[in-house]
Amino acid sequence: PSASFDEQRRRACHQSLTYKSIELLSIGYQLQNLKFPFMATTVMMQLAPASTIKFNVAHTLFTDAIRTLGTGRHAHFLQLAEEGVISGCYCLTEIAHGSNVKAMRTSAVFDKDKQCFVLNSEGFEAAKCWAGGLGQVATHAIVYAQLRSKQQLHGLHCFVVPIRDPRTLLPFPGLLVGDMGEKIGLNGIDNGFVLFQNYEIPKENLLNKLGDVTEQGDYVTPFKDPSKRHGAALGALSGGRVVITGICAAYGVKALTIAVRYAAVRQQFGPSEQGPEVPILEYQTHQYRLLPHLACAYLLRTFAMWLSETFFQFSVDSALGHNKERLPELGAELHAISSASKPLAGWSMRDAIQECREACGGHGYLKVAGLGDIRNDHDANMTYEGENHVLIQQTSNWLLKFWPLVERQQPIATPLRSADFMSRGLEILRGARIKARTVAELCEPDAIIPIYQWLVCHLLQTTHDKLAAEGAKGAFWGRNNCQVFRAKSLGVAFIQHFVLQVMLEKIEQQSDAEIRAVLRQLFSLQALFWLEKLHMATIYEGGLAQGGATATLIQDAVLELCAQLKDQAVALVDAVAPPDFVLNSPLGASDGQVYKHLQAALLSAPFALSRPAWWQDIATWKSKL
Repeated sequence: PSASFDEQRRRACHQSLTYKSIELLSIGYQLQNLKFPFMATTVMMQLAPASTIKFNVAHTLFTDAIRTLGTGRHAHFLQLAEEGVISGCYCLTEIAHGSNVKAMRTSAVFDKDKQCFVLNSEGFEAAKCWAGGLGQVATHAIVYAQLRSKQQLHGLHCFVVPIRDPRTLLPFPGLLVGDMGEKIGLNGIDNGFVLFQNYEIPKENLLNKLGDVTEQGDYVTPFKDPSKRHGAALGALSGGRVVITGICAAYGVKALTIAVRYAAVRQQFGPSEQGPEVPILEYQTHQYRLLPHLACAYLLRTFAMWLSETFFQFSVDSALGHNKERLPELGAELHAISSASKPLAGWSMRDAIQECREACGGHGYLKVAGLGDIRNDHDANMTYEGENHVLIQQTSNWLLKFWPLVERQQPIATPLRSADFMSRGLEILRGARIKARTVAELCEPDAIIPIYQWLVCHLLQTTHDKLAAEGAKGAFWGRNNCQVFRAKSLGVAFIQHFVLQVMLEKIEQQSDAEIRAVLRQLFSLQALFWLEKLHMATIYEGGLAQGGATATLIQDAVLELCAQLKDQAVALVDAVAPPDFVLNSPLGASDGQVYKHLQAALLSAPFALSRPAWWQDIATWKSKL
């Protein structure tokens, strides 16, 4: 049976503290190899997601914010966190505002006489909420508040705010701190809320790398252009979305391991009623249900590892003051990428996990199968650190700024090269056609990448044109009215192209020819599956494809790639699967003994073979009829 609500909290806290004592998970060790944070999070999320998120919030997001946005005067907070004296959380979202960060209503007013900031919440709607760890155990918080000094508002800034006494875990006066209560999943995390009432914190608790207040109350910033300060701050905000991109992939891998292994063992029907039955993975329908999702998990896992390494390098450079001129532009690009990668990974793995649940039939509905818990825990990725439909608008907004450069055929060069191809935007759009005539030709990267580059450029142009056509309604409503079939599709196509670009670069670095061939099949399958599911109407509407042959060719290619990969499917999940004790599912054990493990699980379940304690109520009720 499931542990009680309080027991889940206790276990998650103890596990996260255990993680804190492991040298391999220390900040110092992880900074020696920037690939390690992603790998550690993947392994830990598959083992114990709630405690892993608690650990990451308290000892990664909290400290990363201080390193990225703070200065030397905040080093003691890092030392205390490293020693385990304090535990942090991350307070951005408010009850009435999440995505619209500029409308946050928690205020921090500088008091010149006391040399402190006074924090206030404008009622319950301004309460900071959903912060992991805040509900019961966090002693400090990174709080985003509107900085005001000398009657002037300077926008959202970060503060290190004491919440509880580390010795007693009791909140300080001036705070109303509480727990958000039971959730659909991840109940080991004590998500909480806090309201501030004339709560004073030292002036030095402002994280002041991007902006500061002098003793006289004057606001100073190293950035002449406010938008550059905003861009650097956005890069720091990307951390949670970067981590979530990898978390989504980890959940997907876990679910697909169960479903693919089960499909290789489960037999139903066959060519002859008297002959042997066929594993359900042999059926084309089942291959189509699972294998594109497996390809997607591989691509997202590869991309998330690259993105994590890139972001941590950005954090290190920010902390050390390296590449100062490059950081604002890099921060803005990281923000645009992570604002799209989180939605893409979340939506893709949501669909994958649900398909895995259904592909395991009725047995997949058993709690012991593990798929329900994966689905419920993953569900949080749809909304925390930004609601996906709102979040991806930030990507399309960033992209739309490039259209004037495309029209003037001016060079576009971003630090991560995610948008560089748009320098050739007009050339890409001019007379473009899908030229492949066979499945083999269509599956080549040289055929696939140009399709996605055309998609991005075409959607950029049509979104810009739609926005201009809606101009009479005003900028706000004009932008709102071009989201559904234009701007959202633009953001999705952009991040899909970039995921494919990164994956292709990683494939080309692979020295083993056989592995490279399988990875190319995964690359092609996912690229064409995305086209078939999401972009078919666009490529016809824009003239990239004409007649029915292209649609048929794409569909044929998807099915042929599924058939080619089905014999590799078990090996592919084995290569990335967690060990059996972590997977903890009778349907997905590595030895393939599904029915043996299922029998053991059913027979060992509490009360499985006993009559209920309330049996007399039923017997008495029947006797009265």
